[in-house]
Amino acid sequence: RSGITGILSSPYFLYRIEQAPSNVQPGEKYALDDVTLASKLSFFLWNTIPDDELRELAVRGQLGDEQVLRSQVERMLKDPRAETLASNFVYHWLDLKRLEEVEPDTSIFPYASGRGDPRGDYLKEIELFAKSIFDEDRSVAEFMTAKHTFVNERIALLYGINSVKGDRFQRVELEDSTRWGLLGKGAVLMAAAYPNRTSPVLRGAFILEYIVGAPPATPPPGVDAFPEAEIGTAKARTVREIIAKHRENPTCFACHGVMDPLGFALVKFDAVGV
Repeated sequence: RSGITGILSSPYFLYRIEQAPSNVQPGEKYALDDVTLASKLSFFLWNTIPDDELRELAVRGQLGDEQVLRSQVERMLKDPRAETLASNFVYHWLDLKRLEEVEPDTSIFPYASGRGDPRGDYLKEIELFAKSIFDEDRSVAEFMTAKHTFVNERIALLYGINSVKGDRFQRVELEDSTRWGLLGKGAVLMAAAYPNRTSPVLRGAFILEYIVGAPPATPPPGVDAFPEAEIGTAKARTVREIIAKHRENPTCFACHGVMDPLGFALVKFDAVGV
C-alpha cells in the first residue's frame, strides 16, 4: 500500500519499530504479541499508553487480524492525540534538535538572525508539512516530492514568495521544484550547514544518514579534513575545487565520491536555507 495508513499498519513496519528480545539472534524471526504491538503502536502514534479500545483488542488477541489493525491505525490517526506524530516524528527522524546549535551569523545573515531568526518558524513549517502527509494518507515518498508547504510572511519572503502576509501559516503550492519535499525546507537546509556558511559535505552526509539510511563511515585515522583556506596559493579556490582535490585521495574518495554530489545538489541554498 502506498498511503501512510497502509505503511503504519503493515506487519513489516510494526516489527521494525519493535526492539528484538535480547535472546533473539540477528536475522532471526520472532513473534510479536498483541499487547506489545498495542503499546508500540500507541506510543508511536500518540506518544502515550493505549486507550481502552486498543487495549481490549490486544487482550483478546485481535490485533493480528489485518483488517482490525488497519481500522485501528485509521482511528488513531484521526484522534487529536495523533498531533504528536507530526510534531515529533520528523523532528526526531532528521535530528532537528541540532538547529539549536546553528545560530545564524548576524554579520553574514542579518535578514535571518536576531529578531529575524527563522528557526522557530522553520520547525512549524516542517510540523505542518508532515501533518498534511499523515492527514491526507499520502505516499511516504511524498515526504521527498510533495509540491506544497506551509509558510507565514517571514518564511515566504525568504523563499521568494510575495503573496503571503502576516504571521498565520498558509498552505502554498511551490513553483520552485528545488523547494519540493523535505530537502527544500529551511529547517533541513539549516540543520545541515554551519552558522556562517553552507557545506556540501555536511549536506551530503545528512542525506546519506537521515534520508538514505546509510551514514558515511567514520574517517580513518590520519585523514585530515580539507583546509578552509590554503596559505601561499596564487589565487583563492572555490569550495568545489578544494573538495575535488580532497577526493583525489583514494581513501577519501570512498565516502566523498558518494557524499559530495548529493551535497552539491543543494548548493543553490545558503546556510540559512535561502
